Amino acid sequence: MEEILKVLSKRTDKLKKAYTDYQNNPYQPETAHKVRTHSRKLRSLLNFLKKTFDEDEYDRLNDELKNLARIYGRLREVDVLIELCTEIALDEPGLSDDYKALFAFLHKERLKEMRRTFNKTKVRSAESALAAVEAGVGNISLKEKPDWGRYIKKRLVKKNRRLTEAYHNADMDDHEAVHEIRKKAKKLRFSAKYLGKFSSGKHKKMTRNAQRIQDEFGVLTDAHVNRQMLETYAERVDDEALKKLFYKIDEAQQKMLNNSQGGA
Repeated sequence: MEEILKVLSKRTDKLKKAYTDYQNNPYQPETAHKVRTHSRKLRSLLNFLKKTFDEDEYDRLNDELKNLARIYGRLREVDVLIELCTEIALDEPGLSDDYKALFAFLHKERLKEMRRTFNKTKVRSAESALAAVEAGVGNISLKEKPDWGRYIKKRLVKKNRRLTEAYHNADMDDHEAVHEIRKKAKKLRFSAKYLGKFSSGKHKKMTRNAQRIQDEFGVLTDAHVNRQMLETYAERVDDEALKKLFYKIDEAQQKMLNNSQGGA
């Protein structure tokens, strides 16, 4: 049990470090992404262990971590869109003569979203969440288990079976369902990676399986969000050339998506 608590403590330290890195350099897309990623990792572990400690405390910590990650959500979405547009501009330079205007617009949007994360309310919320999570994790009292290794293995096997079933029965046209399965994959991946070593289960294989599903469904989820943002931006701009380019990017993204799925 002490080793499990050490894992939680280490993940909390990683989250705090990610937050500090973002404060120091919010212009680097990876720093905002790491705050969200480390928040998700800790949430996944707490979710895996939630039956072994106080339910109200779990709900409180989960909400704090969720709210923290949400602060940087829109910024991350803009960064993902910029990554897509960069890839398309490199692959299809002849698609438009207005790439420069496109990136000027997107980076202006990113700056706006970045500044939003630094308003007083957001900063207070983030720091309050971090303090609450650090204190909560530090005071977690896990229920005694006669065999933690067996408990972890049983939980991992059950979650892996459910994820695999959901994956094979997924309706790829149902965005919400795809998104939920992707979240399940993240939870299993991080739980298997950081807690599986305490069991005799095939946690490395489960980690790889979950990451494969997460990556595959992540492409679909990102494409859905990208499409919404491209359409929103196209409706906002007055420049007709830029408006057309937003729609062209959307079409190019769909082409890339079809190619990655073998033309499906």
